[in-house]
Amino acid sequence: MSWTKKDIIEYYDKNTFAYSLWGRNMHFGFWDKSTKTLRQATQKFNEVLAQTAHIGKDDHVLDAGCGVGGACIYLAKTFGCRVTGITICPRQVEQAYKNAKKDGVDHLTEFYEMDYCNTAFKENLFDVVWGLESICYAKSKEKFIRESHRILKDNGRLVVADGFASKSEYAGKEKKLMDRWLDGWIVNSINTPDDFKRFAQKTGFQTSTYRDVSKEVFLTSKLMYYVSFFFVIFHLIDKIIPIRYPTDALFNQYKAMKKGLWEYGLFYAEK
Repeated sequence: MSWTKKDIIEYYDKNTFAYSLWGRNMHFGFWDKSTKTLRQATQKFNEVLAQTAHIGKDDHVLDAGCGVGGACIYLAKTFGCRVTGITICPRQVEQAYKNAKKDGVDHLTEFYEMDYCNTAFKENLFDVVWGLESICYAKSKEKFIRESHRILKDNGRLVVADGFASKSEYAGKEKKLMDRWLDGWIVNSINTPDDFKRFAQKTGFQTSTYRDVSKEVFLTSKLMYYVSFFFVIFHLIDKIIPIRYPTDALFNQYKAMKKGLWEYGLFYAEK
């Protein structure tokens, strides 16, 4: 399946209710001794990324794929820095502005409907480009990295937290399993950490690092797997007649991670 921009927008428009359950930070989260709930874990991931990218008050941050502004608002409130959020979903732009105003940081934040692979920003504008569980939607991760390099200042930083492929190619049952969960979230493909490092070097980034944090997100993967069993009837039918059912991605992302077919990682690069 080849998903389009329209498919992604429709998917998120239909899943706006999920934000009321998950919170503004709709991602896997980062579990450690300080986190007891999913919302604490998702907030913790904001902290981890901010530390990784060395974000401070004087930085201008671009949140590439900002959703409803959760990370942007966190950064503005915590560090007092300027944050620009972009998303291809018009409804998310509207909600992000409302959320920022509600939290009193609308003077530090701005939001636009824009493709992070082809932005309208001038060169050398941002100190940090931030992508938290959004870059998976880029059809070309190399194009995203190239655009990030263009709009980053000298010594600017790129930080990406997302799912990464554990191998370059899949075949047979492994490919089917990967396709089942990626298609469930309207994701065309994910790349390996080595791909990201190669793209960054080719583009002109001076250094890049990668950290596997699968253990820190695994509890969320397992929780989503358990939630999928509320729809057990679909799983049983699927054993006989393959169907696309509501929690297909929740079920299969866990199975694929358990088999080591994909991992969750933190990629960081400096211009």
